[in-house]
Order: sequence, then structure tokens, then C-alpha cells
Amino acid sequence: MTLALDVDGIKHCLGRWREDPDASGWHARRLALALAREQLCAGYDVVIGQYLAQSAFIEELERLAAALDTRFFEFVLSLSPAALAERIAGRSVTPSRPEHAINNGLVTPEDADRLVASLEGLRHTRPMAVWIDAEGSPSAVADLLRAHLSPRLPAPPLR
Repeated sequence: MTLALDVDGIKHCLGRWREDPDASGWHARRLALALAREQLCAGYDVVIGQYLAQSAFIEELERLAAALDTRFFEFVLSLSPAALAERIAGRSVTPSRPEHAINNGLVTPEDADRLVASLEGLRHTRPMAVWIDAEGSPSAVADLLRAHLSPRLPAPPLR
């Protein structure tokens, strides 16, 4: 029952979001916090995959987890600008999710340098975040994330 919460998906569900993308983005974040609270209060996990170059929303999520006495994990998926540009280009050719059509109009491969550089500030403002090398395949990156989420189990005894 883990909830994969997509803030952009919420924003794109709001009527006339294109007319005021900033206001709809802030409202989508408020709605995401409310959904996350409900999910966590029900005893389930929440995963929010979101490009966040500034820490305000991350801090709100962290405060929510603390208020509900639940664990908070923060990961930054790290890519080279060239790898990000390639993925954005690939997404525009073969979108795999409905919101890709919208996002392809907002972000292009030419934005990759700026996007990668914008995350560097998180190294200082969010020093506890775990940086994950995301250059590999999606399944390899998912394995790296799982390794950080899974409790370390002792090695089985030798027989």
C-alpha cells in the first residue's frame, strides 16, 4: 500500500493550472502534504519522486515525518548533464507516462546543464541527503535506493 505521490501529476489535475503554474504548484504541494499525512497516519509509506532544487518543500516533508514519528529518507539522484539530456530527449521521443507530454513542453535537453547545476546547492543545505549515482539503468538505480532503505541484516552464520 505504499503511495507513489507525484506532485506534478496533482498540479496537472488542477483546473487551469497553466494559467498560473506557480500558484497551482504551491497548491499541489499543499495537497501532497495532506495526502502524505493521511497515508502515513494510516500506517503506510509514501514515496515522492520530485525534482526539488530548493529545500523548502523537502523541509516540510521532513517536519511532517517528524511530527508523525516516522522515518524520513532523502535521496538526490545524480546524473551528468549529458546523461540527463539524453534521458530528456528519450522521454520526448517515447513518453512512458501521461505527464511526460506536458513536461516535454517545459523541459528540453538544452536545460540539462542548468538542472544538474541547480542541485549542487543541496549538498550544503541538505547535508544528510544521500546522493545516488543514477547513471545506470532504472532497475540498477532502484536497487541502489532499496539498499539504502533496507535495514542492514547480519550475515547468516556459517555452517
